[in-house]
Amino acid sequence: MDKVLLLGIGGSGMSRLALLMKDFGYEVYGLDLEENDVIKDLKSNNIKVDIGKRFDYLDGTFKLVVYSSAFVENDVNLIKAKNLGIKIERRGETLARISNGFSSVVVSGTHGKTTTTTMVGHIFNKSFRVNVYIGGETEFKNFYKDARFFVIESDESDGTFLYFNPFILIITNIDKDHLNYYNWDFENLEKAFLNLAQKSLYKIVSMDDENACSIAKNIKNNIIYYSLEDGKADMFGYNLRFLENGIRFDLKYRDNTYKDIFLRAFGEHNVLNAMASLIASNISGISIKDGINSIATFNLPKRRMEKKWEKEGILLIDDHADHPTEVWATLSALKKHFPERRIVSIYQPHRYTRVSALKERIAEPFYLSDFIILTDIFGAFEEPIEGISGEKIYDWVKILNPKKEVVFIKDKKDIPGYLIGKLKSGDLLVLLGPGDIGTISGEILDVIEKSKI
Repeated sequence: MDKVLLLGIGGSGMSRLALLMKDFGYEVYGLDLEENDVIKDLKSNNIKVDIGKRFDYLDGTFKLVVYSSAFVENDVNLIKAKNLGIKIERRGETLARISNGFSSVVVSGTHGKTTTTTMVGHIFNKSFRVNVYIGGETEFKNFYKDARFFVIESDESDGTFLYFNPFILIITNIDKDHLNYYNWDFENLEKAFLNLAQKSLYKIVSMDDENACSIAKNIKNNIIYYSLEDGKADMFGYNLRFLENGIRFDLKYRDNTYKDIFLRAFGEHNVLNAMASLIASNISGISIKDGINSIATFNLPKRRMEKKWEKEGILLIDDHADHPTEVWATLSALKKHFPERRIVSIYQPHRYTRVSALKERIAEPFYLSDFIILTDIFGAFEEPIEGISGEKIYDWVKILNPKKEVVFIKDKKDIPGYLIGKLKSGDLLVLLGPGDIGTISGEILDVIEKSKI
């Protein structure tokens, strides 16, 4: 049994990799800077985790050290592993090396990967044994050596998605994100997606995304397009009906029509995600009709427009969105599904480098909110950047929305108390950001219950 050390094991992606490697017979050890619920769960699965900056038990008996993007190459553990002659890999390399032994469905794109990956896995799981790798909480708890397919949420942020050799590649969209890895050149990011597509057998591409289509023009065969805008696409979705419990729509796929499909999710973007999932499933041998029956029972992943509670007529939705394209998609969807509600956005920006790259673009989608509360930047593992702050984002949002109520509250823990007297029955609160903003949902509920807003 090979011994492996995972650095940054408490992160969402690394923790899933730890469980995968354990199920595949590795003896897994981990290191992270601080304890969290994820690490407690790993320990309950007999994975040994140390807390701190140095793993004291690293010696020549280890065969592999895997590190996350939170660790730099001059980390003391990586230096020691190199001196001991231990193989070192980034998370994406290890995941690709294992999953390339299966027929893989690789979900790529700037937005929508987690939901689409979960949808594909949900449909596949009705028909055969499948491995599903998602960087977050998921219904798929175990990994199997005899699985028929491996469905993967890929990661373009560090270029490691180029290690995959997909049987099926889904490209949901391509947006200007993670450009720090690509020397701040969007063309480099596009070339990376093209390189991945060129070595994939089947390519499923959104015709509604200009950048994805630009990539597809350079690919010669096995491209399947889906769209809500162009009836010439291989799969065309239309007649969308926005409901408070989901969305209904119709489909045309090649020569067949499918009516009144139900999806327990909000927004056009999730219909697009469902369409990509249905095509991937169909290529893999599942009929469109069976796929439609499966997505009717699909639930969105945690923190993807997740309904947390409704109290005193106030509805709270928790969402992972941070990039302005994602925030726009979320707020636009909520406007369509809940047109009578006042939307109160509570937004926690994510990472200094992202804010620095996007600047004023961050403020653009908030015209869809009626009341905007901003809190400080969630830095993740990054150091602050001079001139980049929550206060600066407040300035950008206020300039674009001079007639709206915009508030900056530096510490998110102060937000629940601030809401006393500010909310009314019929409001829709949406927590936005991939950091820890979702942790205040329970405190907001307590405030509402005690104050009888």
